[in-house]
Amino acid sequence: MLNKVNRLKKRYQFNYIYKNGTHLSSNALVLYFLPSKTRSIKVGFAVTKKIGKATVRNLVKRRLREIVRKSLPNLKQNYNIIVVARENILNFSFDELNNQYSNLIKKADILKDNEKIS
Repeated sequence: MLNKVNRLKKRYQFNYIYKNGTHLSSNALVLYFLPSKTRSIKVGFAVTKKIGKATVRNLVKRRLREIVRKSLPNLKQNYNIIVVARENILNFSFDELNNQYSNLIKKADILKDNEKIS
Protein backbone atom coordinates (compact mmCIF):
# COMPACT_ATOMS: atom_id res chain seq x y z
CA MET A 1 0.00 0.00 0.00
CA LEU A 2 1.22 3.48 -0.79
CA ASN A 3 1.60 6.01 2.00
CA LYS A 4 -1.03 8.74 2.15
CA VAL A 5 1.50 11.40 1.18
CA ASN A 6 2.17 9.49 -2.05
CA ARG A 7 -1.43 9.18 -3.26
CA LEU A 8 -3.41 11.21 -5.76
CA LYS A 9 -7.09 11.01 -4.87
CA LYS A 10 -9.05 14.03 -5.99
CA ARG A 11 -10.63 14.35 -9.42
CA TYR A 12 -9.24 17.87 -9.91
CA GLN A 13 -5.70 16.53 -9.37
CA PHE A 14 -6.20 13.88 -12.05
CA ASN A 15 -7.78 16.39 -14.46
CA TYR A 16 -4.93 18.86 -13.97
CA ILE A 17 -2.29 16.22 -14.74
CA TYR A 18 -4.24 14.91 -17.75
CA LYS A 19 -4.55 18.44 -19.12
CA ASN A 20 -1.07 19.82 -18.37
CA GLY A 21 1.12 16.74 -18.09
CA THR A 22 3.14 14.74 -20.57
CA HIS A 23 2.22 11.19 -21.45
CA LEU A 24 4.07 8.11 -22.65
CA SER A 25 2.54 4.77 -23.53
CA SER A 26 3.37 1.10 -23.91
CA ASN A 27 1.27 -1.91 -24.87
CA ALA A 28 -0.44 -2.20 -21.48
CA LEU A 29 0.15 1.14 -19.71
CA VAL A 30 -0.05 4.88 -20.23
CA LEU A 31 2.03 7.09 -17.94
CA TYR A 32 1.07 10.74 -17.34
CA PHE A 33 3.57 12.83 -15.38
CA LEU A 34 3.98 16.43 -14.35
CA PRO A 35 6.53 18.21 -12.14
CA SER A 36 4.97 19.49 -8.93
CA LYS A 37 5.78 22.06 -6.27
CA THR A 38 5.60 19.58 -3.40
CA ARG A 39 8.62 17.64 -2.15
CA SER A 40 6.92 14.23 -2.28
CA ILE A 41 6.01 12.17 -5.30
CA LYS A 42 2.29 11.50 -5.76
CA VAL A 43 0.86 8.62 -7.77
CA GLY A 44 -2.64 7.84 -8.97
CA PHE A 45 -4.10 4.88 -10.85
CA ALA A 46 -6.85 4.75 -13.47
CA VAL A 47 -8.48 1.44 -14.42
CA THR A 48 -11.65 1.71 -16.50
CA LYS A 49 -14.67 -0.57 -16.59
CA LYS A 50 -13.61 -1.70 -20.06
CA ILE A 51 -11.02 -3.91 -18.37
CA GLY A 52 -13.56 -5.98 -16.45
CA LYS A 53 -15.70 -6.25 -13.39
CA ALA A 54 -14.67 -4.85 -10.01
CA THR A 55 -12.66 -7.90 -8.91
CA VAL A 56 -10.58 -7.78 -12.11
CA ARG A 57 -10.05 -4.03 -11.84
CA ASN A 58 -8.97 -4.40 -8.21
CA LEU A 59 -6.49 -7.11 -9.20
CA VAL A 60 -4.99 -4.80 -11.82
CA LYS A 61 -4.76 -1.93 -9.32
CA ARG A 62 -3.06 -4.15 -6.72
CA ARG A 63 -0.47 -5.21 -9.29
CA LEU A 64 0.18 -1.63 -10.39
CA ARG A 65 0.40 -0.35 -6.80
CA GLU A 66 3.00 -3.00 -5.96
CA ILE A 67 5.09 -2.17 -9.04
CA VAL A 68 5.02 1.54 -8.21
CA ARG A 69 5.63 0.99 -4.47
CA LYS A 70 8.84 -0.91 -5.19
CA SER A 71 10.11 1.84 -7.48
CA LEU A 72 9.27 4.87 -5.28
CA PRO A 73 12.70 5.17 -3.57
CA ASN A 74 14.35 5.33 -7.01
CA LEU A 75 12.17 8.14 -8.41
CA LYS A 76 12.69 11.88 -8.35
CA GLN A 77 10.57 13.35 -5.57
CA ASN A 78 8.88 16.35 -7.16
CA TYR A 79 6.52 14.65 -9.63
CA ASN A 80 2.87 13.73 -9.91
CA ILE A 81 2.26 10.52 -11.87
CA ILE A 82 -0.85 8.75 -13.14
CA VAL A 83 -0.61 5.15 -14.32
CA VAL A 84 -3.47 4.23 -16.67
CA ALA A 85 -4.22 0.61 -17.51
CA ARG A 86 -5.08 -0.22 -21.12
CA GLU A 87 -7.72 -2.77 -22.12
CA ASN A 88 -5.22 -5.52 -22.92
CA ILE A 89 -3.40 -5.35 -19.57
CA LEU A 90 -4.70 -8.78 -18.57
CA ASN A 91 -2.64 -10.36 -21.37
CA PHE A 92 0.59 -9.43 -19.58
CA SER A 93 2.23 -11.05 -16.57
CA PHE A 94 3.41 -9.13 -13.51
CA ASP A 95 7.03 -9.21 -14.73
CA GLU A 96 6.06 -7.91 -18.17
CA LEU A 97 4.09 -5.07 -16.58
CA ASN A 98 7.05 -4.26 -14.36
CA ASN A 99 9.33 -4.10 -17.42
CA GLN A 100 6.92 -1.85 -19.30
CA TYR A 101 6.59 0.47 -16.30
CA SER A 102 10.38 0.59 -15.90
CA ASN A 103 10.84 1.50 -19.55
CA LEU A 104 8.25 4.28 -19.32
CA ILE A 105 9.89 5.73 -16.19
CA LYS A 106 13.29 5.71 -17.91
CA LYS A 107 11.88 7.44 -21.01
CA ALA A 108 10.17 10.04 -18.82
CA ASP A 109 13.50 10.74 -17.08
CA ILE A 110 11.86 10.50 -13.65
CA LEU A 111 14.47 8.06 -12.36
CA LYS A 112 17.12 9.39 -9.99
CA ASP A 113 20.63 9.47 -11.41
CA ASN A 114 22.32 6.06 -11.67
CA GLU A 115 19.36 4.22 -10.17
CA LYS A 116 17.78 0.96 -11.33
CA ILE A 117 14.25 -0.30 -10.85
CA SER A 118 14.21 -3.82 -9.53
